[in-house]
Amino acid sequence: MATVDTIREPEEIALEVAILGGGFTGVHCAQSLAKSAGPDLASRCGIISDQNYMVFQPMLAEVAGSSISPRHVVNPLRLLCRGIGAYCGTVTAIDLEKRQLEISAGDFSRNFRMSFKHLVLSLGAEIDLRRVPGMPEHALLMQNVGDAMILRARIISRIEEANIELDPVRRRSLLTFVVVGGGYSGVETAGELLDLLHSMVGFYARISAEDIRVILVHSREYILPTMDRDLSQYAMEKLRERGLELVLGRRVRAMTATRVYLDNGTHIETTTTVSTVGNAPHRIIAGLCRRYGLPNEKNRLRVGADMRVEGFDFLWAAGDCALVPRSGEEGYCPPTAQFAMRQGTLLGKNLHRAIQGLPTRPFRFRGLGELASIGHHTAVANVMGIRMSGFLAWFMWRTVYLSKLPGWERRLRVVMDWTLDLFFPRDITLLNPRYTTLHKEVHLEEGDVLFSKGEPAFSLYVLKKGVIHLRDSSGRTIRTIEAGEYFGERALLHGGSYLFTAVAAEPSQLISVSGQYFLPMVHESRKMSLLFARTSVQSDPHAEFRSLADKLAPGIIEDQVSRHMVRDVISVPAEATMKDALARLRRHRFSTWPIVDNDGQLVACFTEDDFFNSLKNPGINMESTVMKVDKVRFPVCRPDENVRTAMDQMIFTGRTKCFVTEDSGRLCGVIAILDLLPDEETSAEGTAG
Repeated sequence: MATVDTIREPEEIALEVAILGGGFTGVHCAQSLAKSAGPDLASRCGIISDQNYMVFQPMLAEVAGSSISPRHVVNPLRLLCRGIGAYCGTVTAIDLEKRQLEISAGDFSRNFRMSFKHLVLSLGAEIDLRRVPGMPEHALLMQNVGDAMILRARIISRIEEANIELDPVRRRSLLTFVVVGGGYSGVETAGELLDLLHSMVGFYARISAEDIRVILVHSREYILPTMDRDLSQYAMEKLRERGLELVLGRRVRAMTATRVYLDNGTHIETTTTVSTVGNAPHRIIAGLCRRYGLPNEKNRLRVGADMRVEGFDFLWAAGDCALVPRSGEEGYCPPTAQFAMRQGTLLGKNLHRAIQGLPTRPFRFRGLGELASIGHHTAVANVMGIRMSGFLAWFMWRTVYLSKLPGWERRLRVVMDWTLDLFFPRDITLLNPRYTTLHKEVHLEEGDVLFSKGEPAFSLYVLKKGVIHLRDSSGRTIRTIEAGEYFGERALLHGGSYLFTAVAAEPSQLISVSGQYFLPMVHESRKMSLLFARTSVQSDPHAEFRSLADKLAPGIIEDQVSRHMVRDVISVPAEATMKDALARLRRHRFSTWPIVDNDGQLVACFTEDDFFNSLKNPGINMESTVMKVDKVRFPVCRPDENVRTAMDQMIFTGRTKCFVTEDSGRLCGVIAILDLLPDEETSAEGTAG
C-alpha cells in the first residue's frame, strides 16, 4: 500500500526569463526571444500557460458558426515556441522579492517552484460577469475555443428542441438568440449565428427563417464604436437586412434561464444568451498590484515605452494586462491582436538586449486599421486610412487574418474549410459532449487507496456503502469512515494536502464532490460554513493533541480512563419511543445521547439536534422507536486504556466526549475533555501547596 510519509517542498526550475501567458503577446515574445537569443539562452527561458495551446481568437466566431473546425484555430505552444521551454500549469503565487513562481501542474502533481531573473506578464484579461445578476450562471462566453464549441452545440440543440415543441410560447423562446455587446466580438458572433441558423432551417420541416430571432443588445447608439460612423452605419444596415434585431442604447439589467431583463423595464424571452462584455483585469495582476504597489490604472500595469514595469528592472508587461504608451500620441495602445503581437515581438528583443546589458528600444506602432466581419461574405474595414465595405472588405478580412494565423498547416486547413463552405451546407451534427458533473460515483475494492497522505486535495467524499480507514504515516488507522459519513473537507477547505491515506477496508461506494463546486457553496453560505467548520480544523491533529495535553494537569495523560470517567451514564433504551426519549431530554439537557440494548450494550448514539430534526419527518411520530432517529458515530474506548487514547479518539472524530465500554460492549461510563481540564479551585490548591 502506497503512502507518503513526508510532504516534500516544491521542486524548483531555474529560468533566465519566465513568460506568463500563452496568448498573442506571450507567444510572439517567446518566438522573438528564441530567434534573437540563440539556443543556449533560449533553453534557459520558458513560457507558462494553463493551456498547452494558443487560441487564434479572431476566428472563434467562425467556429461557433460551424464554418471552421475548432482544431484549426488552436496551435500547440511547443510547436509555436521551438527552442523555448513550455510549461502547462496554473500560477498559484508570485514572489517578486525572491523572484519565484509557484505553479500547479494538475490535481495529481505537487506544486513546484520556478525561479527567474526576468519575468514577463502577458496574462491578458479575464471575464467578470458578476455585475449583472444572473449573467454568470446563464450567459455563454466567447473567450476560448471551448466556449465556441459549446455555443455551436447549444444553437443546434435549441433548433432540434424547437422542431418538436408544440407550445408556441416556449417554441418562440427556443428560437430567440441574444448577443450582448456590440464590439468586434459581439458583431462577428451575431453575424455568424445568422449565417448558421439560416443555413440550418432548410433541414427542419417545422421551422422557417421567419421563426428565428437573433437580437444584439448594445449600450451605445451604434455598434463597432471604434470604427468610423459611416462604416458602423453600413454594418447596422446590412445586419438588419439579414434579420438581426438591434437593441441600442440599452443595458442588460439582469438575466434568468429564460429571460433577459433590460434597463428600460422590458425583457426578452430567450433560452440562449451570449455575452461578449465583462472584460476585467486578471486576478494575478490585481493581486500583485495590491501586494507590491505596482504602478497601475484599474489594475492594468503602467509600463515604459520598452514595456518594462515602472520602478523594476526585471519585470515586464505587455498585452491586455498592460498600459503601453502609444507612439507619437497621447494615451495607450488598444487591447487588439495587431498591437499584442508586435508588442510581444519587440519585448522578446528587448529582453535579449537587457540580458546583454544593451539599451532597450521603445515600442513604435500606430496600427494598420480595423476590420470586422458581419457575416454572409460581408465585412467593414478601415485599412491605413482606406475605408471599404462589402465583399472586398470581407476578402481583405480573411486574407489579413489568414496571414496572421500561426503555421502553414493551419492556414491550409482553414482555406480548405472556407472553400468547402462555399459549396456545401454547414455541418449541423450535434456534438454535445458530457460536461463535468457536480459529482461522480467512485467504487473501491478492499485495499484500494482513494488518496495518499500529501496528495493535493480536490474533492469532498461521501461514503454510500462500505468502510474507509484513514491511516497515518505509520499505517495506523486513526479514523474509520462508515456509510453516511463525509470526509476530505479539512484539507479541501484550507487549500492544502490530505493529512492521511484513505484505504477501503471492504468494497465501498463513494460520491466525489469536486471542490470547484463545493467551495463556492460553503464560502457563500454561513450555515454551511459553520457546519463544516466543526470538522475542518486547519492545524495538524497531532498539534491539536499536544495543545490540549499541555493544558491538562501533570501526569493525567497517562492515567487510566477509569480514574476520570463518569460512571453514572444516562442512556436511552433501544425500544424507547420518541415520547419516552423526549421526557428524558427534558429532564437532562445533554447534547449527545447513547442508545443501549436490554443488556446495556452501546448500540448507537444521537444528538439533540438529530432528535428534533427527526420529529420533522412525516414518517416519524411520537410512538416511533428512538432507533429511527439519525445516528452519529461517536468515539469509544475501554476503561483500562489511558487518557491519551481517549483524547486521541476525540480529536480525530471532532468530539469532546468519549463513551467507555467494557470488552463485552456494555456501556460503563463517559469521559469528557471538560472534566480533564483543571478548574480554578484545583489550580489554586496546587499553587498553594
